[in-house]
Amino acid sequence: MRVIEQRSVSCIIAVCFAIVVVSSVSLAGGPTASFIAESASAPSTGGSAVRVLIDSSADVQGFVISMSHDPAAITLSGVDIAGTDTELSGAEFMVPNVYADGGTIGVVLDFNAPYGGQAIPASAGIHAANYNYSCNTAVLYFEGDPVPPSETTALTFVDGTYGSPALSNVSVSGGLSVWPSLNNGSFTCDPVAIPSEDTVLWMETEFDNSEGNAAFHGQTGSLCFYYADADDNIQGMTMTGCYDCDLTVGSDWDWNGSIVEQIGVEYLAVQIDDDASDGDGCELVVAILLDALPPFEGQTLPQTADLNEGRLLIGCLSVTVDDTAECDVAQEINWCNGINGTGSVNLYNNVVIEFQSLQIYERHDTLVMVVPEEIFQRGDCNGDDKADLADAASILANQFGSYDIDCSDACDVNDDGLLNMADSVSLLNWLFKFGDIPAAPGPFDDGADPTEDSLPVCDSDDTNCG
Repeated sequence: MRVIEQRSVSCIIAVCFAIVVVSSVSLAGGPTASFIAESASAPSTGGSAVRVLIDSSADVQGFVISMSHDPAAITLSGVDIAGTDTELSGAEFMVPNVYADGGTIGVVLDFNAPYGGQAIPASAGIHAANYNYSCNTAVLYFEGDPVPPSETTALTFVDGTYGSPALSNVSVSGGLSVWPSLNNGSFTCDPVAIPSEDTVLWMETEFDNSEGNAAFHGQTGSLCFYYADADDNIQGMTMTGCYDCDLTVGSDWDWNGSIVEQIGVEYLAVQIDDDASDGDGCELVVAILLDALPPFEGQTLPQTADLNEGRLLIGCLSVTVDDTAECDVAQEINWCNGINGTGSVNLYNNVVIEFQSLQIYERHDTLVMVVPEEIFQRGDCNGDDKADLADAASILANQFGSYDIDCSDACDVNDDGLLNMADSVSLLNWLFKFGDIPAAPGPFDDGADPTEDSLPVCDSDDTNCG
C-alpha cells in the first residue's frame, strides 16, 4: 500500500497533476471530500473572485481543481490562493493555468525539503483557491429607469478537459487520491445604475404666423436652445444634433435675449453640415465655453429656479423649410452623438461642470411639421386660374351683390388689405390702361401672400402641397 501512496503523490509533484489512481476511496472508512464553487456576483462593469471550498474528512495534502465557464459572458483573469487556507497552511508548490473557457490549479502543500508534512487540517469549508472573473459586457441604466436583468453564467467543475495529460478534480489525503463530489456554482453580472445629471436641454423650433412647430414651404423660423439646472453652474457645452435634410439650418448664431448674451461668452464654434449627399446626413454642432480668455474670471451659466419653468435661453439658429419637404410630415431635429459636422472629429453632447465632461442628462428633441399653405394668383378673384375682365366683374359682384369668393387675397388686387371698388379699378388699369401689375404673387404664378393683413385665409383647393 505504501508504494501506491507514493505513486499517487509523485505525479502531482511532477507538475502534470494527473493523479494515477491505483486505489480508490470507495473502500469503507476512506477519506471523503467535496468541492464547492461559491456563487458570486459583480457589477457588469467589473469583476470579482469566486471562492472554491473543500469539505474534507481528512487533512488535505494537495488538490487539483478544474472548472469551466461561458467565455461569451465572463473572462477568467487568473487563479490564485491569495488569502486562502491553502496560503495560510504554507503551500510550497502551485501551478495555475487559464484557458479561454476555464482554468485549473494544482497545489502540493509539502513539496520542498525537509518535508515537514504540511497539510490543511480536515474541515468543512476549507478555502482552497480563488477564480477571478470579470464581466464581458457592461449593462448600464439611468437611475430611476427600469432595472435590466442580470446575466448569470454557470461555473462547472469538469474532468478530463484541460491540460496534457487532461486533469481531473481530485483531493489528496493520507497519500490517497480522493475523488470529490462536485457542487457547481454561478457568476452573475449585475446591471450598473448611472446617476443622471439633473441638467436638462431643449431644442425648439419657432415660426411666425404659425402655431407650435407648424411651418410652410420656404418659411424661415428659429431653432432655439434652452437649458435648466437647479444646482450646478455650467462652464460650457457641446450641442450636437441631426436633422432632416429637407430643412436648411443657418450657421449664424443669435444670442439676442439669451442668458449667455448677459453673461458674455469667450468661445463659440458653429458647424452646419447641410450636405445631404455626403453619406452622414445633415448635422449641427455648437460649442460654447464661457471663460476661455484671460483673466479667467470663471464665468458660468447660472443655476435655474427649477428644471422646467425656470429654463433659460442659450441662443438660436435659423431654420428654413425646403420646398422638397413633404407636407403633413414631421421633419425631425434630434440630439445625436458621434457626428463629425463639417470636420473629421466625432463629437458628442456634453456639459462642462466643475471642469468635468458630463454626457448623461436629459435632452428633448424637436421637429417641424410642414403644413399646406394656401396659394393664389392676385387678380384671379373668380378662381379660374387667370386674371381678366371676368375678375373685375367678380370683385364688383362680391362688393355690391351676393357673389361668393374663395380667396379674399386674390381679390385684393392693390394689396392694401381691403376689399373695395379700388381693387376692380386697379385690375382694369393693369389690363387695359398700362397700369401697375398686381402685387406678388402676381396674376401669372401661384404663390403665398407675402403681406400680413386681416383678410380671411383663403379657402380654396390650391396649396403649396399640390
